[in-house]
Amino acid sequence: MGVRTTARIVGAQLRLSCLEALAYRVGFWSDGVVGVLWGAIGVIPLLVAIEHRPDVAGWSAWELMLLSGLFMVVSGIFSGFLQPALRASMEHIRRGSLDYLLLRPVSPLVLCLVADFAPWSGLEIIAGISLCVVSLAKLGVSPSFAELGLAAAVFAAGIIALYALGIMALALSFRALRLQNLTDFMETLLDFARWPTSAFSGPLKAFFTFVIPFAVMTTRPAEGLLGRLDVSSAAVAVTTSLVLMSLAWILWRRSLRLYTSASS
Repeated sequence: MGVRTTARIVGAQLRLSCLEALAYRVGFWSDGVVGVLWGAIGVIPLLVAIEHRPDVAGWSAWELMLLSGLFMVVSGIFSGFLQPALRASMEHIRRGSLDYLLLRPVSPLVLCLVADFAPWSGLEIIAGISLCVVSLAKLGVSPSFAELGLAAAVFAAGIIALYALGIMALALSFRALRLQNLTDFMETLLDFARWPTSAFSGPLKAFFTFVIPFAVMTTRPAEGLLGRLDVSSAAVAVTTSLVLMSLAWILWRRSLRLYTSASS
């Protein structure tokens, strides 16, 4: 399936989700505002920590704010695009109605990943980008085009890693329907991404760098914007995401063979 076809499918589903959400405008804005406030509340622990020490793991107050802005963007992408699609697809698996997706002349994985969207989470993404811009201004940092490009590449790798984890959760739901609450677990686990990986040590740091690579999602892009990221570290981050996506694809293909439809 070509990129153009995939883009058309994503665009069509996003348009339908927006129309559905705007049919209840009060709910649209209230859910969006709640998402922004929930992300802002997460900044409070950082402010408390800064009150007791000048920095956290070598990160100053506004550097942590930059990290929080990136976290809000990642959280908005997860809650707006990935989590609703996973829940809708897992419901198809639970009911045995995934046939309606498998029989279509389109990649079933693509259809599963665009099964549903929550457009109001776009407000959280906008708020996160705004916080990043304000943080950079407060720090007096103006990233060069090379630094912006490196940060963008690593951030894209982080989103790939996020989707890889989502695909793994979806694949595991074929084996045990009770694992459908994995999306809620992912949402809880994602809160660790608001802290720099240097705040962790030992096995926990390795876990959040390579297994659940929050470093690729927030820490490395923030370092890129601050001019601290070198090419070798960026290459390791991208490689980690690609390996994770490869493993997710293999797990998806194997789990798909175990699917038993309602008509079987």
